[in-house]
Amino acid sequence: MLSAIKSLFFIIIAIVVLVILFFLGLILLIRGFLKKQLAEYAGRKLPKVLMITGAVLISLPLFAIVGTSLWGITSSVSTLYNRAHYKCVPDIWRNESVDQSQAEEDIIKALLLSADKGSREVFCRNFTPELQKKEGFDKAVNDFFEAYPVGLSECDKIDETRSDSDADGHESEVKADSLSFRCFLGEKWYFVIVEYCYRNTSEPDKVGVTRFRVMNLEAAAVYYNGKPGSGKSEFPVCDIKSSSEIDARLVGGRPYLWMPTDTPKISVDLLRRILAKTNRLDDPILLYNIGEPNLIIKHDNNTEFGYFFELAVQNDEPRYVYFQTDSELGNILYAFLCTPYEVDYDNPLVECKE
Repeated sequence: MLSAIKSLFFIIIAIVVLVILFFLGLILLIRGFLKKQLAEYAGRKLPKVLMITGAVLISLPLFAIVGTSLWGITSSVSTLYNRAHYKCVPDIWRNESVDQSQAEEDIIKALLLSADKGSREVFCRNFTPELQKKEGFDKAVNDFFEAYPVGLSECDKIDETRSDSDADGHESEVKADSLSFRCFLGEKWYFVIVEYCYRNTSEPDKVGVTRFRVMNLEAAAVYYNGKPGSGKSEFPVCDIKSSSEIDARLVGGRPYLWMPTDTPKISVDLLRRILAKTNRLDDPILLYNIGEPNLIIKHDNNTEFGYFFELAVQNDEPRYVYFQTDSELGNILYAFLCTPYEVDYDNPLVECKE
């Protein structure tokens, strides 16, 4: 970012200098021409000197513009020629300098389009040569295509999350990034994770996709809520799990493993009235109405717990409540309403209690 600002600053300075030279030259040329017409300057060299100097100053910006234009045209033609011979997006990264946003857009498009078309060879080229040479890569690709839900390239990317690994500066020899998002296809949710390196000046074999994972809701719930590191694979993975084996829900935009309960689902209004009279999750009246939690989260390194409960459907859309307590079924610290897509942090059900 800093390098880009510096470059822009020098470009602006250069443009200002060229503009000044052009107008200064124009003034000198006009003055020389006018003086040449006056009798008092007849036979004198001053008008001629002014005109020559003016013409030279005017020509400098013109030559700069022409030179820059020719360089730009030559560079564009060379780029078009070279890109016509590239076989994959990482070929561009190995030969040209690209920014993070362009690298991300190109690699996501390349991966999903080739996967949708069933083009295994094109798909594989987007991974690092180092990874392609590893034993097990080809089998992983075959398994990926057997499970892949065709059509993801046409879906909108929702809740995109990126890493901060691109903050090393423009001159960094190694630049890598990652992107995760979810998308909706055929009435089902899918989650995508991509990690890639788009610059490595000393080790070009490490340029390309280093991780690509596609999961349906059930698989994502297991992946994100399982043991740390579980499901981690450097090879491409398409993990599709059956809803008959795993119960999962999308709550607040995140996938969770879910435990259904038989308790009748209460309305948001009734929940508000109950919470106005209690600040503990183990309150008998509260527990009688909301029943057993559908999900319990034990927060690491402290005594706090998180609980999700399903509420009555509202406007034909599922509703949930999230409680955070200071201990197991203890004092309620926070309570927020949730839809499948967001958590309403702006309107807590209870005030924060320390």
